[in-house]
Amino acid sequence: MDLPFFAALSISFVLAIASGQDALPRVDLTNATATATHGAKGACPAPAHVIIDGNEENGWSSGRHNLRELPSNVFITLPKPALISGLEVLTNDSKGFIRLTWLEVYSAVGDGWTFLGAVQGNDRLRFTVKLHTARVQRLRLRVRDTERPDHAFPGIHEVKLLGGDAGAATSKLEPGVVPDETRSEKLFVAKALGNVPKLPEAEFDPKKGYLWYARTFADTLIEHGTDRYGKVHSPMFVSILDCRDLSHPGCEIPPIEGQRQNDRALLGGNLQHDLPLLMALEAFGDLTDDGKYREAARAYLAYFLDNCTSTQTGLWPWGEHAHWDMYKDEPGNTTHEHDGLPPRMFWELAWSLNPRAVEGEADGCINHVVNLETFDFNRHADITQTLPEPRSPGARFLDFPRHGGFYVYLWAFAHSKTGDEKYLSWIKGMLDHFETNTHRQSGLMRMATKDRNREVGQLGSSVSTALTLLEAAPLLKNEEQRRRCERMGRALIGAVASLPHKLDERKFVTSCAYAGPAEQGKLRWLEPGYTGQEGRGFLGGSARLWVHAYELTGSERCLDIAQAMAQYYAEARGVRMADTHLPKSLVRSLT
Repeated sequence: MDLPFFAALSISFVLAIASGQDALPRVDLTNATATATHGAKGACPAPAHVIIDGNEENGWSSGRHNLRELPSNVFITLPKPALISGLEVLTNDSKGFIRLTWLEVYSAVGDGWTFLGAVQGNDRLRFTVKLHTARVQRLRLRVRDTERPDHAFPGIHEVKLLGGDAGAATSKLEPGVVPDETRSEKLFVAKALGNVPKLPEAEFDPKKGYLWYARTFADTLIEHGTDRYGKVHSPMFVSILDCRDLSHPGCEIPPIEGQRQNDRALLGGNLQHDLPLLMALEAFGDLTDDGKYREAARAYLAYFLDNCTSTQTGLWPWGEHAHWDMYKDEPGNTTHEHDGLPPRMFWELAWSLNPRAVEGEADGCINHVVNLETFDFNRHADITQTLPEPRSPGARFLDFPRHGGFYVYLWAFAHSKTGDEKYLSWIKGMLDHFETNTHRQSGLMRMATKDRNREVGQLGSSVSTALTLLEAAPLLKNEEQRRRCERMGRALIGAVASLPHKLDERKFVTSCAYAGPAEQGKLRWLEPGYTGQEGRGFLGGSARLWVHAYELTGSERCLDIAQAMAQYYAEARGVRMADTHLPKSLVRSLT
């Protein structure tokens, strides 16, 4: 039933205010604040002041999630209580669909909420909701639906509060609960209002040492962190655990800073995100001489390969978007995009456990290629839909070079195991694509071949591509393709390394014109820091790429760049290796 239990009570309040209502004063919102549980960029709390700033040109939207499953909430807080009798709301339309059709309004009362009024089935861009006249300080606008088929992307451009007649009867507000509020919505509301309880933190005990804490974490994860959800349980690790009861919350939870909400495996796990963990467990087993850690890692991987990879394309539900939903026992997202290149040791282990699954991922990568003549490719592919041959003309794509490098490596690995000539053909197509989009003078590669990206060189992606080509080369038995990978990889590394990085200032070129940095204004810089958020470069990660570039090429320039990056962190305050309580031999190797 769509209408809540109070619908009959409030039916007189959902009608548009009569023309006589215009005489009511508007509440001054100059010093009011507005925040939301959702925003277009996925933050919680999200800024929403634009809906009360008096400018009808800008507005707020909560993004792509289904409002029928998880309502969005906007909170307007007044500097002091005021008499309120109604709301004037301005929404907009998108492709002919009204972007706000169902809105409920509540007032905060103590630790609870009191219903003031609602509108459902709205068909106007500008509408008014009559409320129970009451003195309030914080309003909660609960956005329940739009006219869009996906029940998403609501829009509010402006909200004005209507005051009340000072002599009119006012409603006595009693604290209560929102009748159909889910646990997930409560969590979002609590975070948006700053009411999330602080989790207890254990104080570090130097007598126990870091190894004790690492072991405790691993033991807890193995005992409590496996898939115990849905109809089928498995040894895979769930991505989220509540530290208070060591269980999955069972619902969507508010976002963490720096990660897009839709890229989280909220109701399951993501193998590609877990690769560092699985490899750490392998190493931890060697360090502690305890086989249970290696067994846990391999049980996870074996189960995934045997039970989660039988997609129509062969592509795995992992990476930046796709993952495994442990409640539904199926892919939780069907968009395949590699987050990075797993090391060869991973592919060797996966091949030993299930070669069919690895071949499926390698074969499936051809579904990223939207033009088999030019090898233009899309970093996104649908794991459930095989692209037709010949390809449909005019397909949309964005072909970041590093992703093409990932495919080349996987095809090289598959060829080394199977000898199948199709992989060499695909590798040639991708290398031709790279060569076409490498500038003859600068030696730099395009950020992508579409639109404005054609004239930009994104250097982190270029370094990644070069390293991947150099790693793929030894796997290739075909001499021509092997030498070509080596030559292109070295040339691209050299082109990026020769840019005017300011090593003494700890500033490194992160992007420039594809044709080269002829003008200073064309350069963008990556400076030291610890941030690893979505869309922001992380210098520590870049340093590791340059170390590997030195390992693969022997170039002293690559080592100089890596050392300049490392020097920043060496001079910063941080954990001293002498305090780690690791075995002395391991400490020596790490220092």
